[in-house]
Amino acid sequence: MKKEIINCKCIDISLEGYGIAKHNDLVIFVKDFLIGEEANVKIIKHAKNYDVGIIDELLTKSIDRKELDCPIAYKCGGCDYRHTNYENTLRIKKHNLENIFKDFNIKVNDVIPSENPLYYRNKTQIPFKDNKLGFYRKHSNDIVEFDKCLIQKEIFNDITKDIKELINKYNLNDKVRHLFIRQGNNTNEIMLALIVNTFDINNIEEIKDYLINKYKDTKSFLLNLNKRNDNVILGEDIKLIYGNEYINDIYDDIKVRISLKSFYQVNHPQMIKMYSKIKDLANLNKDSKVLDLYSGIGTISLFLAKHVDKVVGVEIVEDAVKDAKKNAEINDIKNAEFYYDDASKNMHKYIKDKDVVIVDPPRKGLSKELIEELDKSNIDKIVYVSCNPLTLHRDLKLFKNYTFDEINPIDMFPYSKHVEAVILLSLAN
Repeated sequence: MKKEIINCKCIDISLEGYGIAKHNDLVIFVKDFLIGEEANVKIIKHAKNYDVGIIDELLTKSIDRKELDCPIAYKCGGCDYRHTNYENTLRIKKHNLENIFKDFNIKVNDVIPSENPLYYRNKTQIPFKDNKLGFYRKHSNDIVEFDKCLIQKEIFNDITKDIKELINKYNLNDKVRHLFIRQGNNTNEIMLALIVNTFDINNIEEIKDYLINKYKDTKSFLLNLNKRNDNVILGEDIKLIYGNEYINDIYDDIKVRISLKSFYQVNHPQMIKMYSKIKDLANLNKDSKVLDLYSGIGTISLFLAKHVDKVVGVEIVEDAVKDAKKNAEINDIKNAEFYYDDASKNMHKYIKDKDVVIVDPPRKGLSKELIEELDKSNIDKIVYVSCNPLTLHRDLKLFKNYTFDEINPIDMFPYSKHVEAVILLSLAN
């Protein structure tokens, strides 16, 4: 029954980051419970085949447990593993991958750690609701306010505090929906955007002057209009208040423009490691011809361009293609071309004479149609970059003409349950 106290032991960790225990053959998912620990657990939710609980009294403590270093970690949905040391989070992620892929004859390599698991996120989107600016509570739309987030850039904490004060000062409580902040890792350039339900914002010039005078690296200040009643954060219309509609960053000596809607990896040092892993797995050389699907603003393509004969990127977001073409032009890269097209339907238009295909899809993975096209393409190598191991597992089952023998995980999102994975598929003999 709900609020019942049960004595149990943690035997595993779920993909969602919950400790797994059993009581009378019923599975119980327990927040912040580590393998080997014993606790008295309070049941807070009943479902048909499982219960959900929280630790009421911890009886046996894991050597990997650490004191919480964030005062809101127990209720914020941003981090899943603040209760354990960083090295153990890597072991948990590897273990979960091994569980997912246990039906494959495949090796899961150690997770490539983040150079610094703190203050790494170069982008944040913070909702504003009920006069509160903060992150969502896990599995909820309730807002958890914070003074200091340990995984986003430190300057974002100061900006968030100031924005909250400006919203109150100018009575914008019913107009602001989200705060968006992005910063270039090697340029320090800052983009600020308020996602609003109207462009009629009181005293926007005073707000702009305050922010750009205090945060000197601000190169872009925007309003983004979103009147939708769903979970989509960014709207279509943008009003430029200051600077440009983009900021610049540099990675591997490549300069890129990043717009409000551009996809750009949030962990810059890990992005470089991942792109290097892609290059090494594909064994690229100056004769290689590469097709990069889901190419975004061209970051993978441009990284690989200096190592190969030619790269062709295909992307379904038109603004991203424009950015990619501009980024190639900025860097005087002549052997990278970008096309606005639906790769899942029209890959055949671009695959001729290619040696390697790179796919880096969103969390939903690849479409069956694209997998079928890839599987019958006879391309030598496919490098699959995945941010969702469940859809990666699903997709790999559909490849009949390719072999794969190892998964290379990268910790792109320290202290969260998420893990990036890179895998090489080779054409079978």
